[in-house]
Amino acid sequence: MKKTCLIILAGILTVSTLYAGGYQVVFETVSCNGSTGFASVAAENVYKIENGDCMAPGSKQKLKKIVAKNDKGSYDTFTLTAEEAKSVIGDLKAYQRAKLKNLENAHTLIIGE
Repeated sequence: MKKTCLIILAGILTVSTLYAGGYQVVFETVSCNGSTGFASVAAENVYKIENGDCMAPGSKQKLKKIVAKNDKGSYDTFTLTAEEAKSVIGDLKAYQRAKLKNLENAHTLIIGE
């Protein structure tokens, strides 16, 4: 029984290590007036990426908007360029692939009595 518990615990610790701090997606923000900055959001908190409400300064391309859940239970929005949004989507897809690979390669062995 002890061996079973230790093996399961090792598997849980491996998976929780991946999720513990949460993977942060870092991106450059740009507002409708052209102000720029950086923001980071836990990948698990990204709710959606959609069209923003204004055009990118000096461009005919609409800004994109990231909607992310915050610690208070409500949502924050960040505006960014379409190019930066594609980069964030790539980061989120890479994170999802890494999560899946970690689960597939957990090598957790459950031994019953």
